[in-house]
Amino acid sequence: MALVFLGGAALVPDVCVIIVSFNAADQLEACLRSIATLPEAAQRTVDVQVVVSDNGSVDDSIARAKAAFPSADIVRNDANLGFARACNIGAGHARAPLLFFFNPDAVAQPGLLREAVTYFADHLDVAMAGIKLLDEQGRRADSCGEFDTWWQAFLRSSAWGELPFFRMQSNGYALRDFDYASERDVDLVVGAAMFIRRDIFDRLGGFDERFFLYHEEIDFAHRLRTAGKRVVYLPQCVAVHRGEAGGSKKRWGKTGVLGWRQRSRRLYWIKHHGPFWYLSLCVALTARYVLYAGAAVVALAVIRRASKS
Repeated sequence: MALVFLGGAALVPDVCVIIVSFNAADQLEACLRSIATLPEAAQRTVDVQVVVSDNGSVDDSIARAKAAFPSADIVRNDANLGFARACNIGAGHARAPLLFFFNPDAVAQPGLLREAVTYFADHLDVAMAGIKLLDEQGRRADSCGEFDTWWQAFLRSSAWGELPFFRMQSNGYALRDFDYASERDVDLVVGAAMFIRRDIFDRLGGFDERFFLYHEEIDFAHRLRTAGKRVVYLPQCVAVHRGEAGGSKKRWGKTGVLGWRQRSRRLYWIKHHGPFWYLSLCVALTARYVLYAGAAVVALAVIRRASKS
């Protein structure tokens, strides 16, 4: 059973910021303070509701969240329920027509919410939007993309994708020949920072909770696009995203992150593309790891032989 601490946002806010946290007190506090100090939030030109859906953190995330954003609605889940389910729980407490799912390892930049609220009010046919993400050095990070073809998925799954010639073809997530400086329709956006209309989110049943970590946003975008809805990239909305260097890898470990990524990827393949995709790409993945293991055995044998001579 979740404990809910209600804040004091407007009765019908313009946008609800939903943040899923898990033992990320430092990042969560910085994230919330960045929202609280946005000009549009501080000056109340945009009414903002914040919901923190905490996945059973054992650090001081809750206390620091209350201090950073006193009006936030804080939902304390009993355990780590996964990202998709925690997002759905957070959305269940939203009172705004526009949802903004925002990672705790991200920091909002001025105008982020104002620009998005204005855009969605003027473009009623848009269901979902991603934003421009920058790393801590100010370099652009991938924040939108296109759905994989089978060939792209095969290259990313197999050892062939490690070769320079094929590596350029294996990244179906990023958009090629795009400067990320202009608005455009896309297939999908990154889950670290994404806007979704509340009515459409509810109509599609929210995120598929079988995606414990990763690919939930790609699955949702696929369902949106199948339903004929628009997904767009908005360069006028900006955030700084620390990414896995300060987030998932720190809490889950590199091996854990890779495991969840592969599980979610396989679930996505079989859900949207059927058994052929699933089986063929699983064979490619297995062959890749067998090749790596074989190379490690050979390297170890060479080292031992060299040490004896």
